[in-house]
Amino acid sequence: MEIYDDIKEKTGDIFDDLTNHLEAHWKLGVLNAAEKTAEAISSATSIIIVGVITLFVLFFLSLGVAWVIGQSLNNLAYGLFIVAGFYAIVGFIVYARRETFIKIPVINALIHKFYYEAEN
Repeated sequence: MEIYDDIKEKTGDIFDDLTNHLEAHWKLGVLNAAEKTAEAISSATSIIIVGVITLFVLFFLSLGVAWVIGQSLNNLAYGLFIVAGFYAIVGFIVYARRETFIKIPVINALIHKFYYEAEN
């Protein structure tokens, strides 16, 4: 009977160790997920803030350039149309080359980030 009690006790110890291991593994997974989520949110927030500031700077810079062009042509509307035309050309080029300028760099950055985070 003593052998059965010993086996029963060791089995219980193994089960407790396995339970503790699985619980620790679960908690580690939750912490990793929380860290990645917090990092993603903070990165997105930073990008949004910097993007909004950049848009304001670009907007007022564009107005200034349009004003200067309009003053030199003695017609403010011409300056605004010239700046708008410049942005239309840039927008068309970016749209036509969106695979090269946007999609591929974003995919490469995501793959690079996930690959190197998975190694660490």
